[in-house]
Amino acid sequence: MKTSTTWFPKLLFLALFVTVLGIALPGGSATKAVAEEDPGGNAGGNPDEEGGEDIADVFGGETTFTPAQVDTAIKKGLSWLMKKQGRDGSWGEIEGDTFYGGGTDDGQRRGYGHPAGVTSLAIYTLLKCKIPDKHESVKNGFKFIKDNRHDEPRGCYETSMLLLALTATADPYKTSKASTKAEADDRIKMKGNYKSWATKLVKHLQEQRFAGAKGWRYHINDTPQPGGPEDLSSTQLAALALFAANRAAIRADKDTWEDILSFSMSQQAADGPESEIMDPENRSQKYKARSRGFSYIKADAEAQHNLPSGSMTACALANIEMARYVLRSGRGGREGWDKRPDAADVQAALYDGLAWLNTNWSAFTNPQPGVPHDQGGYHIYYLYAIERAMDLFGLRQIDSHSWYSEMGQELLNRQYDDGHWETGSTHKPKDVLDTCFALLFLKRATGGSIAFPSFTNGGGPAADNR
Repeated sequence: MKTSTTWFPKLLFLALFVTVLGIALPGGSATKAVAEEDPGGNAGGNPDEEGGEDIADVFGGETTFTPAQVDTAIKKGLSWLMKKQGRDGSWGEIEGDTFYGGGTDDGQRRGYGHPAGVTSLAIYTLLKCKIPDKHESVKNGFKFIKDNRHDEPRGCYETSMLLLALTATADPYKTSKASTKAEADDRIKMKGNYKSWATKLVKHLQEQRFAGAKGWRYHINDTPQPGGPEDLSSTQLAALALFAANRAAIRADKDTWEDILSFSMSQQAADGPESEIMDPENRSQKYKARSRGFSYIKADAEAQHNLPSGSMTACALANIEMARYVLRSGRGGREGWDKRPDAADVQAALYDGLAWLNTNWSAFTNPQPGVPHDQGGYHIYYLYAIERAMDLFGLRQIDSHSWYSEMGQELLNRQYDDGHWETGSTHKPKDVLDTCFALLFLKRATGGSIAFPSFTNGGGPAADNR
């Protein structure tokens, strides 16, 4: 890794924008939280005792920070996250203004809190940060889910997040360096009880779409609500879960992946300004693309939903790559994909989406031109969405932007002294959600999901993945 002294410069609800250093932090305080006496000494079970050696795997290009700094930040974050776990084994529930899908869950004046979702996200984060599944925090989290009969959740969000947590028990120590040595048909092996549970959830998740829908929606009502029966964010989470299960040889129907591809493509803007970006496959030349982003729900009446955003564009790019990878896998899959009439359109959509991210580049704030800053949100989720997409493609840069360096510096600047992150731009529990997203970004949790990531054809490493 090279270091440099050069400074590198959803669910969607009301957000509070937080800037680097010196501006009031969440909760109205102008200073960071008081540090713990031993913020990372134990980190809840000595995560990554080898420290920077493994963390160095995630670095690419030049950075203004070191692997040791990232290692320290991750350990402090893990320590805080484990201390945040309740006595019942959970990490709380989502709190929103309304029930997902409108109305209330059981007549009470509150929304359904997706209790298995937040806890599953925390478990997934711990596992991807190398906390073993035998650790008490992980075991107690799964116990909470089972004891409260959340083992077959009601909604897509919880089902997807739980499926991700289960599959992560099989692969908590995978590094990006190791993944580059893997064969294209590499599969992870799950323990019997986890695998049988995950197998049920794959079937369950495929059945949770509304009739006629190609994607998923967060709400758990029986009737689709305003905006339609599917959204890009929920569909992204389902795709990530199904893709993780696919690596464990628990496969969704190919038709499901065709639907994921079709719905994701449909959320892209029909046109956009011409934009030149460095071609990821040959960085010595420029590629002329059209800057076209993706929307949460393109047909929705609300600008916050129908205008392209950074997080949704990254989500769509990841969806398209995962679907393309699955659909061209297996005997004859690659040849069959190349003969598809939409293969060129899919590739163009990827180039255009990448161009939109470059045109609207932000190293921290989730960009959404046309929507006021105070109505955007999920800023750290946006960073994690970028990580997922770029690591699935094997791209270290978005045009001239070294995304991990620029975004990673922003995250390190914003970590509280006690180890957590909180931007105020998510649902409650804001601190838990932001901390999980930040840790997953810093750890490059998606690295290794595709043995040979490539932006264009899947036949080898992308040109800038050197």
